[in-house]
Amino acid sequence: MSVVAIVGRPNVGKSTIFNLLTRSKAAIVADFSGLTRDRKYGNLKDTGMTLIDTGGINEESDDMSYAIKEQTDLAIEESDLLLFVVDAIDGLLPLDKEIAQSLRKQNKKITLLINKADNLSLEESAAEFNTLGFKDIIPLSASHNKGFGELREFLTDYDDLDEMEESIHEDNSFKISIIGRPNAGKSTLINALLREERLVVSSDSGTTRDSIDVPLTLGGKSITLIDTAGMRRKRSIKEETERFSVSKSVDSIKRADLVILLLDGSENIVDQDIHLLGLTLAIGRPILVVANKIDLLTKADKEGLESKINRKLKFASYISLHYISAKEKKGLKKLIKLADQIYQDSLKELDTSILNKILKLALYNQQPAMAGRFRPKLRYAHSGGKNPPRIIIHGNNLRHVQDSYTRYLENFYRNELKLGSTPLEIIYKDQLNPFKNKPNQLNERQIKKRKRMIKRRKK
Repeated sequence: MSVVAIVGRPNVGKSTIFNLLTRSKAAIVADFSGLTRDRKYGNLKDTGMTLIDTGGINEESDDMSYAIKEQTDLAIEESDLLLFVVDAIDGLLPLDKEIAQSLRKQNKKITLLINKADNLSLEESAAEFNTLGFKDIIPLSASHNKGFGELREFLTDYDDLDEMEESIHEDNSFKISIIGRPNAGKSTLINALLREERLVVSSDSGTTRDSIDVPLTLGGKSITLIDTAGMRRKRSIKEETERFSVSKSVDSIKRADLVILLLDGSENIVDQDIHLLGLTLAIGRPILVVANKIDLLTKADKEGLESKINRKLKFASYISLHYISAKEKKGLKKLIKLADQIYQDSLKELDTSILNKILKLALYNQQPAMAGRFRPKLRYAHSGGKNPPRIIIHGNNLRHVQDSYTRYLENFYRNELKLGSTPLEIIYKDQLNPFKNKPNQLNERQIKKRKRMIKRRKK
C-alpha cells in the first residue's frame, strides 16, 4: 500500500484535509495552531492508500516542538508521497521555504497543496508559490470542499490500484482502548509495547489531544492500541478543544473490545478514576484496571495502594487489577495476556440449559423479596448476546425485582460461569397474561348456576 504524509507549518489545514480525504472526523480540528501532535493514520476512501496527518513544523525550540518534529520526521520517512500544505491567505512565508528545502532532501515525491484558495483572486495571488519549484501543484479549499475531486483523482492515479480487495479495509484486530486521567502514562505504555517512540510523551499533562490508533502484532495476534486524551472532571475542563478530546476518548471506549483503565500508582485513586470505570461499565466493555509507575513505589507503598484500590472498587470487586511500570517495561507481557483472557471470557457461548441450572440454584439459595402480596417469579433464562454477555430472564412480576437482587444474580452467574472482569447484563422480560383486560365470557351452564346462587342469597 502507498503511504502519504500530509506536512506543513501549523494551522494551514492539514487535519481538515485529512478528514475530508478519509471522509471521517478522526482528527480534531480547531482554529488555532499546534493542535495536532502525534501521527494520525487513516485510509483514503475506496483505495488501499494510507494517509498520515502530522503536527505542524515550526521554528520554536522547546521540548514539545522538538517531539512533534520527531513524529513528523518519522511520518516523512515511512511515506512514499508527501502532500506539502501551504496557506493561500498568508502567502509564501520564510518558514514555508525552509520546510520545502528540508523536504527536497528526503528524495520523496512531493505535491504542493495550496489550501484556503477560496476564490479566483486568492488562486491568482497563490502564483508566488511557483517559486518553490514543485511540479505538481493543486489549489484547493478545505473549508469549502473545493479542489478535492482533483486531489483524490491525483492520489488514485498515483496509487494505481484498480483491483483493491475489500479485505484490506476490514479491521478484525483486537482493539484495546487505554483511558485514564492526564499524565497517567498512557502514551508511554503504548511506546513501551511498541518498543519505539511512536507517540509524543511529555511530563506536562494533556500532551495527547486526539485518539490515536496504533497497530501492533504480538505472538501472531493483530492488536490495535487506542491512545486517548486524559479525561479530567467536567468542571476542570476550560478549553473547547479538551471537550472534543474527551468526546473522542468516549468514542474510543465504544469501539474497543476491551478497555484498560490506567491509574497513576504514585498518586491515590480518586473519584475521577471511579467515574471512568463506571462510564466503561455503563457502555458495557470488559475492563482491566492497571496501576502504572510502580517503579516509584516501595513495597509498603504498593501494599497501601492495593488496599486503597480494593476498598474503592468494592462495588466491582470482580475486576482484575495489574501492576506495571511502562517506563521500565515491567509487567507488560502479562498485561497483554491478561487483557486477551478477559476479552475471550466476554465472548463465551452461554448454553441455555446451564443458564437455567444456575438460575435454579440461585433461587434455591435466595429468593427475590416480596412485592406486595406476590413474589416475582423467575421462570427460565437464555443468552441475549456477547461482549458484554447478556442473560435474559423470563417470568412474572419481574418489574418489582430489586436492584440488590439483580446484583446478586450477576455475581452468582459471573462466579459460576467464570467470566472474570467482563461486565454482565441481566435483562428481565415479563410474560404477558393473555386474558388481561378481556371480559370473562360465561357459558350457558355457568350463567344458570350464577342465577341459582343469586336466588339463594336473596332468600
